[in-house]
This record gives sequence, structure tokens and C-alpha cells, in this order.
Amino acid sequence: MKRYFFVQLMIDVVIIILGFIVCLFPSVSAFNANIVFYTMMSIYAGLELCEYIISYRKVKEGLYLFFASGTVAFSGFFLREYPDYAVLSISLIVWLLMITIIKMINLENIEHKKSRLFIIKLTAMSMNILIGLLISANIFYQTSTIGYMLALLYISYGFLELASDFLEFLSKDTKFLKE
Repeated sequence: MKRYFFVQLMIDVVIIILGFIVCLFPSVSAFNANIVFYTMMSIYAGLELCEYIISYRKVKEGLYLFFASGTVAFSGFFLREYPDYAVLSISLIVWLLMITIIKMINLENIEHKKSRLFIIKLTAMSMNILIGLLISANIFYQTSTIGYMLALLYISYGFLELASDFLEFLSKDTKFLKE
């Protein structure tokens, strides 16, 4: 397995673990959800910067994800005096918009022969958007605990990215390529 794919899979596993940590301690998120969200975004930005450095600066997606997550994390310093639910839902929508644009640009790099990989990545991106929008609306209207919603966001994002990255790795290996 190439080092780049290994790093991608490890980042996805770390995001899933962080989501489970937020799920196990929802009282921390109930106390101040903004700090939890922006800390998680900062950790994710750092991990994506590491992915970009390890990939020898060939794959720009890690750098773009670093800037997107870093921008959302940095915005938390300026928006901390506003209500948690409004700031979190707007920040989440902005982050989803940036992630969607980055993933759409990255879809262009898939070869034309790999139509199944294109469909898998497009489906994973669409599911991330749908889950993120539903969680954002749920947080805005305060219909449930914010901590559990953030945990669901990170766990679902991590699992979808893990599956997508693993299937991309399998598509690069000729013995698994069935198209």
C-alpha cells in the first residue's frame, strides 16, 4: 500500500475515533459546543496538512481541505460571542460548501475508464452533503443534543471517506480492477 493511501486511511480512522470520543462525552459539547467543533476542525486541518506534506505535494486535495477546515476553525475566534446553535449551523454549511467544491474539483482527476469509482465518490460526497445539511438544520432548531449531532457528523464523514479512499486504493491496484 502506498504511503499516501495509508495516510488517507489513518486520517479517516482518526476522524471516526474523534467522533466516538465526542459521542462518549456529550456533556462537554453541551457546555460549549463551539469549542468542541472548532477544535475538531483544527485537528482535521492539521491532519490534512500532514497528508499534503506526506504526498510530496502532488495531490492538492489535502491542501485545499486544510484551508477549508482551517478557515472554519479560525472563524470560531471571531464568532464566539454569538449563540452556539446559529454559529455552528452556519459554520457547518460553509464548511460543507467548501468541501463540496473541493471534492467536485477532485472528481475531475478520475480517469474516464473508472466510471464506477466516479459514481462511488459522487455518492459519498452527496451523502456527506445530505447528512451535513440535516445535522446543520437540527443544530439550528435545537431539536436534540448538539454533542450527538457533532459526533454523528464526524463518524459519518469518517466512514464515508474511509470507504471512498479504500475503494480508490483498490481501483489503483490492477488485480482488483474489474472494469
